[in-house]
Amino acid sequence: MYTKQLGMGDAAPAADTKTLRERLTSDPVTTVSAIALTYHGYKRTGSLIWALIYGLAGRTIPLAAVPISVAQGFGERKPCP
Repeated sequence: MYTKQLGMGDAAPAADTKTLRERLTSDPVTTVSAIALTYHGYKRTGSLIWALIYGLAGRTIPLAAVPISVAQGFGERKPCP
């Protein structure tokens, strides 16, 4: 059986084996999610504390927090009870 060894000028085959979940929880994605949800939290409540809580949720659990913020109406004010 013949196997080719890679030399200095040869490029290795691109084998991106990351799953979709790993890509969605990567550092750049969670950073953008945190920024977007901080904005959403501030626009929704008008409170800096809640904005930071929303941003923390976007950083730690973006797979749940982003769809919830979209369902709430991204950046819309919270209706008064």
